Amino acid sequence: MRKPELMVEKGTIFFEKGFSMYVNRVSERFELPEHMHDFIEICYVWEGNGFHYIGDKIIRVTKGDLFFLSVGVSHIFRPTSANPKEPLIIGNCIFDENIYRFLASVLPEEYGMYRFRNVVAEPNCWLQTRDHSGEIGLLFESLLREFNDKQTGYETLLCGLLLQLLIGIERSMNKEEPHFNDNDRMEVITRFIQDRLHEKLTLSAIAHQIGIGVRQLQRIFSELTGVSFSDYLTNERIDRSCRLLSDPSNRFMTILDIASSVGIHDPKRFYSMFKRKMGLTPAAYRTGRKEDRQNESFTSASRSN
Repeated sequence: MRKPELMVEKGTIFFEKGFSMYVNRVSERFELPEHMHDFIEICYVWEGNGFHYIGDKIIRVTKGDLFFLSVGVSHIFRPTSANPKEPLIIGNCIFDENIYRFLASVLPEEYGMYRFRNVVAEPNCWLQTRDHSGEIGLLFESLLREFNDKQTGYETLLCGLLLQLLIGIERSMNKEEPHFNDNDRMEVITRFIQDRLHEKLTLSAIAHQIGIGVRQLQRIFSELTGVSFSDYLTNERIDRSCRLLSDPSNRFMTILDIASSVGIHDPKRFYSMFKRKMGLTPAAYRTGRKEDRQNESFTSASRSN
């Protein structure tokens, strides 16, 4: 049976006077339909118990639970009971992607918000955490009060409070995760590179995948390997190509096939990089290794006689 098409809530319904942010506090009801948004939403469970139907998951929620939803996520909150004395109160802060991009551009990448950059970059993504200290609840109260009062400069203050909220969420999620030091990260980075050596690999793509800033990634490479990311990647690709050229089972692979399998698709570039590092061409390396193996076999046979 086909799932009915979901309603898409438009930010223009909520945003006023060109300011693309809206804050409210609502009591969830059973008759509200599941829906999607064309804006980003942060939902905070202010009071009560219930369930959050999000994507294909059903998550039990209680006071202090928080969700960050990118554009296009389907969801709805349901209270545990229809009894009005047991309400499920949700705080919502919604804003468009332009507000997020502005806040992300204010600070250099290494200052934080790595997770949000990853989530916002892809539709239908979301994050979940809990307000362990109560600080997020206080920020939501400030957001709601400032939004309702609309005193002079409230738009600027709301942007500042939203930035605080995003950093508060990032800190909360950091507390929930095991601590990773640079050596742990380097192990993950190395495995990621080795698994995808045939792909186009960039600093920004790897930093995005690992969840750290580009400058932090550059520092880790410099301190733990003693070489730049570019040199490290070149070394890995040439080392892999040497192993492939040396393996007799790869005798039907052309040198161009081997170059492509390590992520170098320009033949001239591959020959140049290989010769600079190994001191001879890939073809000479392959031939030389064959001769080495033949000489070893001949020497072994002579000794046995």
